[in-house]
Parts: sequence; C-alpha cells; structure tokens
Amino acid sequence: MSAPPAPQPESLVLDYDLMELPTAQHKAGLAGLLLHLRSLDQRGIAGSPMVERIDRFGAAIRIDRESLQLLFDDLYAARREQVLVRSKYGNKAPLGETFVEVSRDGKMVKEKRFIYEDERPSGRVLEFWLQKGKEDRWLSLWQNMLWGVLRAQPTTRGEYKNCADGNPVGFVEKLWLSLLKAQAQRAKGAFVTDSIAGSLFIGAQDKNAELVAFVGRVDHNLLLHFWQWATPIFVPRVVDPRSGDWEYRGFLLAIPEVADLIEFTRDMEHYWRSRDPDVTGYRPTQALVDLPAEGGLEFLYHLTHDRLDRADLLFGVHAVELYHQEKQGNNVRQLAAERLLPDGQLLRNYVNARDRRAHPLFKRLLIGNLVRGEPWFQGAEDLFDRYPVEFFIQRPDSPRTRFFGSDVRKRFEQIIQDLEAAEKTVQDTDEDQLLQRLIYRLMRSYVELRTRDRAALSEKRPDDLNEADKKKYRDMRPKVATGAFLALRSRRGQDIAEYFTGTLCAVGHYLSEEEFLLLGNTLLKDPEKVKNLAMLALSAHSWTPRAKEDETAAETPTN
Repeated sequence: MSAPPAPQPESLVLDYDLMELPTAQHKAGLAGLLLHLRSLDQRGIAGSPMVERIDRFGAAIRIDRESLQLLFDDLYAARREQVLVRSKYGNKAPLGETFVEVSRDGKMVKEKRFIYEDERPSGRVLEFWLQKGKEDRWLSLWQNMLWGVLRAQPTTRGEYKNCADGNPVGFVEKLWLSLLKAQAQRAKGAFVTDSIAGSLFIGAQDKNAELVAFVGRVDHNLLLHFWQWATPIFVPRVVDPRSGDWEYRGFLLAIPEVADLIEFTRDMEHYWRSRDPDVTGYRPTQALVDLPAEGGLEFLYHLTHDRLDRADLLFGVHAVELYHQEKQGNNVRQLAAERLLPDGQLLRNYVNARDRRAHPLFKRLLIGNLVRGEPWFQGAEDLFDRYPVEFFIQRPDSPRTRFFGSDVRKRFEQIIQDLEAAEKTVQDTDEDQLLQRLIYRLMRSYVELRTRDRAALSEKRPDDLNEADKKKYRDMRPKVATGAFLALRSRRGQDIAEYFTGTLCAVGHYLSEEEFLLLGNTLLKDPEKVKNLAMLALSAHSWTPRAKEDETAAETPTN
C-alpha cells in the first residue's frame, strides 16, 4: 500500500542573492518586486507577501498561495478604456470615428482616428506614486511602451484581459506548484526550470530557430514580471532631414544592474515620485532623449545628482543596459543595445554639459563624444555629411526650431571663458582649447569681413549703418557662411589646409607666432580636426537671434 502524499507547506520563502541572479533584468526584477511590495504596503493592502529580510545584496520574501494571487492580480490589473487608433482592427468594428490635430512638416493637420474600447493596464504602482496619478502622462507612457513593444502582440495580453473582465490571473496556480516543486528539488541539489517569454525578458523567445528552448529557474523567472518598476522609460527622437521636425522613434528602456537593493529601491521610488508631469507634444518632456546614452546618463543623474560632489561617490547600480525598441509593422525591432558603466567623472562632465533644450543633433555630437571620451567636436563632419546645410547655417530655409549654431556658440564661448580664467591664474592651458579659441576667432573675422566686403559695406563703420545696410548685411551673412561651410565639407586631407590658408586666412588676420605655429602644425598633422572646428565655428557665426523660439525649446515633435 503506497504512502499518502506529503502535505504541502502553507508558505515558502524565496531567498534571493543579487550575485546569484543571472542578468541585469533579473536583478532589476528583484528590485521591482520589492518596490511593488512597498507600494502595496503604502496603499494599505493587506495579505501581500512579506519581506522577511532585506540588505544591500539580497532579500528573503515569504509567500503563500493567496498572497501570490494578490500580488499578480495587482500587477496585471487592467480596465476598459476608449482608445484612438489610426487603422481599423481586422476582426472588430470601431465604436466610431473622430479627427485629431497632428503636426506634419511643421503644419497642423487633421487625421482620422477610429474609436475602440480596449483593455489598458492600470499600472497601480506608478498610478500611486506619480504626481497626477491616473491622469499622469508618465503612466500613459508606460502603458504605450507595454502595448507598443513588450506586449505588442495581442496574444501576450491575455492576463490583462482577464483582469479587465474581473477574473484573477490564471497562471498563479501553476506558478505556485512550480515554486513548491522547486523548493523540494533544491533540497536535493536540483533546480526546476521553465520557459521564458519575450514579453518578460528582452531578447528571449520560447524556442530559437534551432528549436533550443530558452529557460530559467522558476524562482528567477518570477522576478522578470517586475523589472518594469525599476526601469525608467525614455522616448528617443530623431530629426527628419527633409522637414526638420522631431519625430518619436519607439521607446528606450534603461534597465539597471542593481548593486545595492536598499539604496536603489529608495532612490527609485523617489525617481517615480519626482517625475515632472509637463509634456512636450504628448510625451513627458523629461522622457525625451536624442541618443540612447543620454537616457542612461539622465537616469544616473537623477539617482545621484545630490551626491555628485562627494569624493566617495557610490552607485546603487553596477551598470545600465539600454534597449531601444520600436514596433515597425507587425514586428518589434531592436534599434540599439548598449551598456553604460557609471563613472563619477563622466557624470560630472555630463552635468556641466547638460542642456535638455539643446538642439538634438548638437546633443548627439556632444554626449556621444562625452561617453566615448573624445573631444566634443570629434566626428562633426559625419553629422554635417548626413544632414542639409540649412540645419547648420542659419538661412531663410532653416527649420523653424532651436538652431544648432546657437548651442555651438555657447560651447565655444564657455571654452574660451574657462581658458581665459586659467590664463589669468597662471594655470596650464590646454592646446586643444587654444586651437578652438583661435579657429573660432578666425571664422568670426572671416564671416564678418567677407560679409561687409560682399555687401559693399567695407567703408562704413557699424554705427553708421542704416536699416537698408543692416538688411543687406543680414542677407549676405548666411551666404558667406554657407559658401565656406560647403567648401570645407567637400574637402579631405591636405585640400583642407590649402583652402584654409588660401581662402579663410586670406582676409587679414593677426596671429601671434605661437598661434601661427599651432595652426600650421595642426593643419599638417590633423587637418580633419581643423575642418571640424572651422565648420562648427561657421555654424556659430552664421547665427543671429531671429525669434523668441530660437531661445526656447524646439517645436513639438510629430507623431
């Protein structure tokens, strides 16, 4: 006669060590689980799993069948809402139609939208912590990200649909039995594994092309439901070369590799509570970035900005993994994947250069070089080759957004100010800074003198110019800057030196012996550096304030 089955325990303890978790997503999942439990406690919801131990490097959480159900019902809570979509669902008639205004090529136009009722994830953790609760655009951003990339396929939204219909999450019973089995097997030195869905782990698939299953320990897999609470969301934007409009391109997820659970969970709760609800277009302004690394640096800045002046700066994360994803057609494409290591000096340099309103192409140049440890102007010629000249030289056909050259001018002037302060205090001066100041002044003289000459104003003092003279000057200045910019853009190698000495230096500049030697040696050894700096300086000197919007944020990105 067989023995009766052993009684199942009423509860079990999930004991996690950060060092044993296999990926940054798992470590962020542990932090996210602790954040979710903290939210449940703050909301006064009884019966949730209990944190029995938490320290910097791990946590122990006691769960039973009922508390596990409560946790996942709260995680997958959803409600029915009316949504506007561009195209009709293939198997469902819309409730109606409406028109919305969107920006296209700098103009506001009306576009048709179809009205459907659909389930939307509630995101109760964020709803509780965000300043405007259910109405906060950060909550909308999280919902759009979830539906747009992680669960872009409707077949992955089943549990949200169940909860919207008033039903409990269906997989909890299976999960509970798997956890019990895992606990029993662990006592024998074995593990219980299960498949990992791509909706929970970025880059995972149930089976790959060779039919190899993607699996993980069931207690580890549980954590992958929660990393979203420990992960900031950003919206990358790009500049359309034809219109100059800024366009949203998917979502950027900044997944932290957590190093200190106590410090990180405290900072992460503060991060969500401090999100500014102001928007640009229909996205939170603080969420907009112009390259993936900017998202990682912004996240680290908000986690540590009040401690950056400490010599013993410690980070609650080992690294930040950046995933830029966008739904294109029926597929989600990964546009970029990077790993950013926190560094005190890098962050301090970022804070000094940080300008959230700067032109996106300038930020791409500046921050990209900052992360790579290159001079801020390195590779500018690649940028100039990819976009039209009117993006960089202020002309009547330039996009009506914040101007690239205004940010370049500020950068040059800050460098010159720092250099002159160093010279006054008899400090060592950097040769690169001396070169930047020299080329900036040479290009200013070239544009000024050549503009006055071509506008037939050489004989008049600036104070003697009438309105007609000033208009001629304003009309001629961008033409002079454009000609020099295009001439430099087309030249390589020693052709740069010949044009620089034969044309740009032919208007009568005064150079000291040291400046002459510095410029000459650089033209011989590294003409591309001179080209980059000269084109940037031409952009700066083509700029004149033309309207208030040039000093403020750029136009609203298009949909």
